[in-house]
Amino acid sequence: MKRFLRAALVLGLLGGAGGAVAAYPDHPVRIILPYAAGGGADVLTRTVADALGKLWKQSVLVDNRPGAGATIGTDMVAKAPADGYTLLMTAGTMAVSPAAYPKLPYDVLKDFAPITMVAESPYVLAVNAAVPAKTVADLLKLAKRQPGKLNFGSPGNGTLSHLSFELLSFRTGTRSTLVNYKGSNPALTAVMAGEVDFVLDTPAAVMPQVDAGKLRALGVTSAARSRGLPSVPTLQEEGVPDFDVTIWFGLMAPAHTSPEIVRQLHDDVAKVLAAPAMKEKLGRERLEITTMQPDEFATYLRRDVAKWGDVVRKANIKFD
Repeated sequence: MKRFLRAALVLGLLGGAGGAVAAYPDHPVRIILPYAAGGGADVLTRTVADALGKLWKQSVLVDNRPGAGATIGTDMVAKAPADGYTLLMTAGTMAVSPAAYPKLPYDVLKDFAPITMVAESPYVLAVNAAVPAKTVADLLKLAKRQPGKLNFGSPGNGTLSHLSFELLSFRTGTRSTLVNYKGSNPALTAVMAGEVDFVLDTPAAVMPQVDAGKLRALGVTSAARSRGLPSVPTLQEEGVPDFDVTIWFGLMAPAHTSPEIVRQLHDDVAKVLAAPAMKEKLGRERLEITTMQPDEFATYLRRDVAKWGDVVRKANIKFD
């Protein structure tokens, strides 16, 4: 009889645990976005949140918490209960933060449970239309012929665009002059005016100017051609070895969130991202839907942290 009661108790506990996971979420979920409202990351996060809310028949709230290089909102999630009800929509700049901020209040690799990448976009290497380079190879020849003469327009010191420029310089053995601006728009204005020769920026920012004939798109920084820009070659195709850079966005939970909840979140996010309407909407934002298994996303993040840390050290970049 005692053995039967013990078995019944164990089964009851297991059934209760399974029911708790199956019922998730049973109250509103909050996605913290450590960036300001109105940008591409905000549009992406609200689109995903709305779709998840409809799937779950539960409120999914987006909480914009910008500031301190995205560390304020990110730290809120690191310190939140690991119950699946506070999530983080983060971006590729998260992988730069350990090198940028040595005294981070959290550990990028230990304090979060990666769920899935959600979307990504390559940078487009674009030149002023008057620059005598029709291909990336042409541009590199110019840079090697006259070191330091070509000027690169960066949206700011320590930005992912700036670091991508430094990585390109290392991989190709070229040297161009870095010109930092305060944001993407001033850098784009400068390259269109001929104040600088080339930029690395998003398709959403660059392609309208390419279509207007003010800029020329030479290549994309992703390992494979962009689905939205199939005629633009990759830098790897143009002879730049092992070059793969994207601006990615991904969903994370606090560390120690149960594997069952992480798995459900992954599967549900993948489900809503697979909808044709989702692909169309994010495509208009020049974002490419990309999902990964939680362990794949964790591995990707570790590699990104190592890559950008190495670039920061080699280029001796000092953050403001």
